[in-house]
Parts: sequence; structure tokens; C-alpha cells
Amino acid sequence: MEQRAAVKRYLQIAAVLAFLGAAFAIFLIALGNSGGWGILGTMARISMVGHFFIQRGKNGRT
Repeated sequence: MEQRAAVKRYLQIAAVLAFLGAAFAIFLIALGNSGGWGILGTMARISMVGHFFIQRGKNGRT
């Protein structure tokens, strides 16, 4: 039970940080800074890797 609570807390923190990062990237894009696209691209890659890692763990192939 403690592990599930810790994982839930870490996922909540990650979600908040992802939201802040996306907001910052959109802000940079709105200002005309091309670095915002880099941040969004990096966030998308990290999200895809995390998604595939979680799906692989759910299927029992760790």
C-alpha cells in the first residue's frame, strides 16, 4: 500500500510539472522563441517513453 501511495504522489508531482512545462513552452512560443517547440518536443518524447514503460509493466513483461 505504501508503494502505491508513493507512486500516486510521484505521478501527481510529475503531472503538475508537465503542466507547468507545457504552459512555459506555450508562453515561449507565443513570444516567438523557437525554444518552446524544443521543450514541447522533449516533453512529448518523455511522455511517450513513460507511457510505453507503464504499459509494458502492466502486461507483466518487465
